[in-house]
Amino acid sequence: MIKGNTETGIKHMFYNRDQEMEVIRETQKCQRNYDRTRRVHPEDRDYLLWVAQNAPSKQYEAYYDIYYAEKPEVIEELSHYTWGCTHSRNPPSTWQNSQMNASLYMLFVAKEPETQLNCHADGTLKSNKDPARWENAYVSIGIAMGLVMRTAVAEGFVCGANKSHGDINGNKFWEKRLGILDEVKAGTKKIAYGIGIGYPLEDKPRWYSDQKYLAIGAGNGSNLATDTELKLDENGKPYRYIKIINIDKHAGEEVEDHYGNRHLIPDIANIKINTMRNRIINATEII
Repeated sequence: MIKGNTETGIKHMFYNRDQEMEVIRETQKCQRNYDRTRRVHPEDRDYLLWVAQNAPSKQYEAYYDIYYAEKPEVIEELSHYTWGCTHSRNPPSTWQNSQMNASLYMLFVAKEPETQLNCHADGTLKSNKDPARWENAYVSIGIAMGLVMRTAVAEGFVCGANKSHGDINGNKFWEKRLGILDEVKAGTKKIAYGIGIGYPLEDKPRWYSDQKYLAIGAGNGSNLATDTELKLDENGKPYRYIKIINIDKHAGEEVEDHYGNRHLIPDIANIKINTMRNRIINATEII
């Protein structure tokens, strides 16, 4: 156990604060490319899964499940359903989230736990459908993801988090691929966040992506359709129509989307829209 000196605040002699701070800084960087010829060793994979499974949660309830992929062909298949990395807001266009196309992909799925340990003020148990229970699920996933990313970076990997797990034309790709469609429809499970883990391409900046397809007509990955005959999804939400453009074939051309916007097609997928910036997160003492 690492013990602190309560009088001086000095930590254990083997704890390196500067090194830990550098690890945290590295976790802030979203890796957009990976050397997919390099695999994550099974022992490293199992340790990262152990961290994810053993992270703290409120009253140590199981608020999520973990699904992972490491076969290159499976990760490549999954990557085609990750539209949502904004290329341009005006006119709107989006890339797939290449940060998940790594050597290992770990996906967190929020769920109603088997246990039921939270109560109302009158002592009655809260239903697992109570919004507060789902808040617990997302907080638990956030804690677990942070610990997994910290561990991965400390062990020499790079990471990229991904929230985009959408479908095309309402086909429920992810839910079907994970085998949880019935649970999602019943409201007992919901896909949350994923983490790509691997090694970077040595000769490329982290924002470079080798993907070749750009979706024009939408600035994110919500309710996308290539079929303009589709109007509303099962919840009554309208579809956003896209055209998927091969940038190798159309680089430098102007292409019109379904809404009359004209897009100048780029020749490379450099995803720098959210490159590191100075941000303000205040730390205020309560007195």
